[in-house]
Amino acid sequence: MALRRKDMSSEGLWQSAVVYQVYWRSFKDGNGDGIGDLMGLRSKVGYLSSLRVDAIWLNPTYPSPQGDHGYDVSNYFDVDPLFGTLEELKHAIEEFHHHGMAVLLDIVPNHVSSQHPWFISAKEGGDGHEAESRFIIRQGKGKSGGTPPNDWKSVFGGPAWSKFPTEEGRPQRWYLHMFDECQPDLNWENPDVHERFDRILEHWYELGVDGFRIDVAHGLYKAPGLPQIETFAGNWSACWDQPEVHEVYRRWRKISNNYVPRRFLIGEIHTSSRERLLEYVGEDQLDAAFDFSFLHQPWSAEGFAERITENIQFADKSNSSPVWTLSNHDETRHWSRYGADPDGKPINIVETSTRYRSLISLMSALPGRIFLYNGEELALPQAEVPDESRQDPAFFRQPPGSDYKGRDGCRVPIPWEKEGENAGFSTLEPWLPMPRDWHQYSVDSQDEDPGSMLNYYREQIRMRKSNEWMGLGEVSQLRSNDGLLSFVKSRGQDRVMVALNFNSKPVRMPEGKILFRSGSCFNEDRELQPGELVFLILHEGV
Repeated sequence: MALRRKDMSSEGLWQSAVVYQVYWRSFKDGNGDGIGDLMGLRSKVGYLSSLRVDAIWLNPTYPSPQGDHGYDVSNYFDVDPLFGTLEELKHAIEEFHHHGMAVLLDIVPNHVSSQHPWFISAKEGGDGHEAESRFIIRQGKGKSGGTPPNDWKSVFGGPAWSKFPTEEGRPQRWYLHMFDECQPDLNWENPDVHERFDRILEHWYELGVDGFRIDVAHGLYKAPGLPQIETFAGNWSACWDQPEVHEVYRRWRKISNNYVPRRFLIGEIHTSSRERLLEYVGEDQLDAAFDFSFLHQPWSAEGFAERITENIQFADKSNSSPVWTLSNHDETRHWSRYGADPDGKPINIVETSTRYRSLISLMSALPGRIFLYNGEELALPQAEVPDESRQDPAFFRQPPGSDYKGRDGCRVPIPWEKEGENAGFSTLEPWLPMPRDWHQYSVDSQDEDPGSMLNYYREQIRMRKSNEWMGLGEVSQLRSNDGLLSFVKSRGQDRVMVALNFNSKPVRMPEGKILFRSGSCFNEDRELQPGELVFLILHEGV
């Protein structure tokens, strides 16, 4: 089968790619066990092709006890039987390439599963076994070592330390896990760790993978001596964002450049400043980093103007392209975020839908890469999951009285059929319960409706691919006056004004030919209604 892999170089299509994130467990179940898998994914290649996305990003595929749904990896060289086989994944990659879609995998370098052979060897080898040096293991405080080595806290809540097997009569030892106790942190001071991940990258590149999304890319190294957080004097965290991590990505860049086309690397990175984030992106390290400030921005013209400016300036300084996203597997779905007023009270569904459509149109008109999360094209809201059905380890590590419900609500399975059992996701009860009204969002019902959100997304991506000014044009005259966000996009002789009304009142627009409008037509006063967006042609290339 002839492959048609996209050009993933910074000069190629990847510069303005639309990437679709597939959360395995919730996308489509093909073998009837209630969990999404490769068989289900392959059955929907045509659907993804109909969206016209350029690439897909697959959440972790590796064998795992699933303590954190794949982010606790026990073997980086294979596919979890829950999803299928390595051979099936190879065929899936070929299918996506044949349809013109590249494939990114998640890679998890900060930690492994507590069931990884390395950690099992460390636990069973006795005090001082060489396998221990691949992890961060320290003696506890006090005569008996009964107190954790320092005050570090897990991202999921509670202490970042758990007890490690210790010989009788010796002070208690502890191992570090910045997430769940089933995810021991690796010791990147050990050369074994570097060499293993070199092999992991090469293994998947040889199988045709086009690049990686790096989980917790700001992790890996810890400050020397593991100092107390309260006394650490650096302008970054003692747990995160250490200077040594950049050598890892320089090494990965060299490996990724050995393939044609060069493989793509994007990081999930949280830092104390954009200046520190800049240190990760460039020709010798990562191609891109996610901009979470855009995702977290409340409904505000001034706020979005600032986020857009910051992101474009960041891309210019790092000689990269911006990255835009509004949802992912860790965040409340943006239908629910933007479907509320500043006090968190829900607004009406018409206003929410108007905002939602305008935001994907806004993203489509911005230069750079767009990342979509499965189900957002269906306007899925954050689902209410009963506490007794929740599975996110972050939920179970919360202190008593916490309002945090974890991430399960954005991970509820995709509804494919209006009339089908379990909305067509599976013939068996899904791994997370689907709300009773989930059928109304189904793919088949939206397919048939020209005015559906699904078809609106398709149209936006089609427009972006048909108009170079959208994904590649330069942004100028960015303003946020009186609740109106506007800017001009230029590409060649094309000049188009993009305007979004964040106001609660209509705003009169200047003269210009309407190329696209997210809502109703202009009235005689050329007013843009609240929440709506418009593209006005200022100068059209010949």
